[in-house]
Parts: sequence; C-alpha cells; structure tokens
Amino acid sequence: MNFYGIRELSNNTKAVMTNLAANKKAVITDNGKPSALMIGINESNFEAVLAFVQKLEMQLAVSELQKQSLKNFPVPLTDEEIQNEINAARQGE
Repeated sequence: MNFYGIRELSNNTKAVMTNLAANKKAVITDNGKPSALMIGINESNFEAVLAFVQKLEMQLAVSELQKQSLKNFPVPLTDEEIQNEINAARQGE
C-alpha cells in the first residue's frame, strides 16, 4: 500500500489516482500521520463498498462506546455479588 502526503496528492493527483486504480488502496497522510484511506472503486462495486464502509464505521463507533463504558464501570462484580443481584431480582427487591 502506498502512502501520499496531502501536498503530493494535491500536486500529483493524476499520478496518485492512476496508482490507486492499479493498487486499489492508498493512505493519505497529514504531517506524517495517517488521515485518510483511499479505496479504488468502480460503478459496479460502489454501492457494496459504500455499505461496507458505513457498516465498519458503525462497528467502530459501537466498539468505542463499549470501551468507554468499560472504563466508566467501577469494578467487575464477583460471582457472589452477581448471585446476590440475581436473588434480589427474583425476590422483587
């Protein structure tokens, strides 16, 4: 996979796009850090690729929420505490 800086993309767009067509993927960097991923597509796979990217974005968002939730959860319950919670729920407490 090739990496291109923003300036190189701006100055050599046609060359980058030609390479993208051949290699199907490229990373765009900003100050040496990845900032975008370019994926080669065509008319026949556009909808499928777009749906896949949207699904991936949702999965990443859910994963991030789960990480944040785990950070905010105090301490995992012990087996005894879990059983006490179950018993209390069964008794209507």
